[in-house]
Amino acid sequence: MPQNSRLDPTILVIFGAGGDLTWRKLLPAIYNLLLDNYLPERFAVVGVARRKVDNDAFRDKIREGVNQFSRRGVTDETLWNGFSQNISYLSEDLADPGSGAVLKGRLAEIEDTWGVRANRVYYLAVPPNMMEPAASMLQRLGVCRDCARDRLVVEKPFGRDLFTARALNAFLSGMFVESQIYRIDHYLGKETVQNILAFRFANSLFEPVWNRRYVDHVQITVAETIGVEERGEYYDQAGALRDMVQNHLLQILCLVAMEPPITFDADEIRNKKVDVLRAIRPIHPEDVHRIAVRGQYRKGIIRGRRGALHDNPAQHSPG
Repeated sequence: MPQNSRLDPTILVIFGAGGDLTWRKLLPAIYNLLLDNYLPERFAVVGVARRKVDNDAFRDKIREGVNQFSRRGVTDETLWNGFSQNISYLSEDLADPGSGAVLKGRLAEIEDTWGVRANRVYYLAVPPNMMEPAASMLQRLGVCRDCARDRLVVEKPFGRDLFTARALNAFLSGMFVESQIYRIDHYLGKETVQNILAFRFANSLFEPVWNRRYVDHVQITVAETIGVEERGEYYDQAGALRDMVQNHLLQILCLVAMEPPITFDADEIRNKKVDVLRAIRPIHPEDVHRIAVRGQYRKGIIRGRRGALHDNPAQHSPG
């Protein structure tokens, strides 16, 4: 199994491991890193979620996702057998103030086997209302206090609105050092999205004409190939507007409309994006009905397959 002995031992803990993001994105990406020899020789994935599932069932579910969504196709039997032995699952209720002992024990067990303190990455692939309980548990257990080795990855959406986003930011900043916190939007990892900056600023044909004198307007379309699927509970709480528009689409808007950065430093890119957001004219509540169209989830056809219409409106597939 290809592994990189030069990289430090690492444990990736995924909160919300039973969710769609882990199945479709995170574990297929981790498997691709394995194929590219970018994983440490000693690497482990610990999935954490409420559902009662044993290790074998979790691994089978993950393999199904990798086979279906990895850009490298179906898994190799030998590679997967070796890789899957480093994947385990824990059932923890983040809302329970007494939870976490099993996780702490698993981390200690892995590091005792390796004989070394590993890098620990805690990925919060959970709804906004569960981020504070997850962070509180890590702080209470004392498993994320090494500023050099421990990282907290906070997935979107970051709060439900501006007020809760600021509150969450203050909460995390009070528990962890800023250098430990990574606020991410997985949509930005898509190759097409990453290519926007190169397409705009490094392409000698498009760069000179990418301005208001030559471009009449720009349309940004998100063409989904999946329905709500098993994300009914999440969509019922967050909704498509928070799931797509206030993060994914605004990020793309910023990449499309931002001024050329002086450097490609992270802070410089961020500053140019913020300039775009500040230039957007706010939509007044009384004007929403004129410029926006609302839709309701219902059965539809995706890639020739008709979706089922369930009794629960929150589980309807978008048409």
